[in-house]
Amino acid sequence: MQILAVSDEVDEALLAGPRSERLANVRLILSCGDLPQDYLEALADRFSVPLVYVRGNHDLRYRDVPPPGDDVDGRVATVAGLRIVGFEGCMWYNGEGVQYTEREMWWRVLRARPALWRAHGADLVIAHAPPYGIHDGADRAHTGFRVFRRLLETLRPRYFVHGHTHVSYAPKAARITAVGPTQVVNACRSIVLSYHAPSRRIA
Repeated sequence: MQILAVSDEVDEALLAGPRSERLANVRLILSCGDLPQDYLEALADRFSVPLVYVRGNHDLRYRDVPPPGDDVDGRVATVAGLRIVGFEGCMWYNGEGVQYTEREMWWRVLRARPALWRAHGADLVIAHAPPYGIHDGADRAHTGFRVFRRLLETLRPRYFVHGHTHVSYAPKAARITAVGPTQVVNACRSIVLSYHAPSRRIA
């Protein structure tokens, strides 16, 4: 099946005109944060498929008007037959918005471990911030989390999908990087992923 992942920048082409061939078989939408609630609602209506999301660092407004769909921050949900766990926010840099220190994110990942154990792992991880050293930036605000590297090593999901690093920051940078069996994907604006039958393993 196809998965539409979006983050950070509105892609008007997703809502304009007839659906293109590349979007014909989309069965799930992932949002990695920093997108307007009404845009996500429009996507969910247009595609009529489940929407799974986490908050970005600028998504405080979701508290009052959350997007339609399933907020998977810190928990495991099975959606469209896939086990998905999510982690919101970015590295702490000024205390405004949804931000966490490295230590705080370590604890958040640790608290999710029992649910991951019960689910026998996860097929997809979605986060707003990238893993440290993969698609991240040199400035503190866009530094990735080191604990996400550890998560890649132990969980080994098919995809780790993130946002936060706008493609305009580094237009020639890779959007997909392989780390073992995992494809780390920068979902900024939009990207379509293919997913085949997951292998079931214990985290």
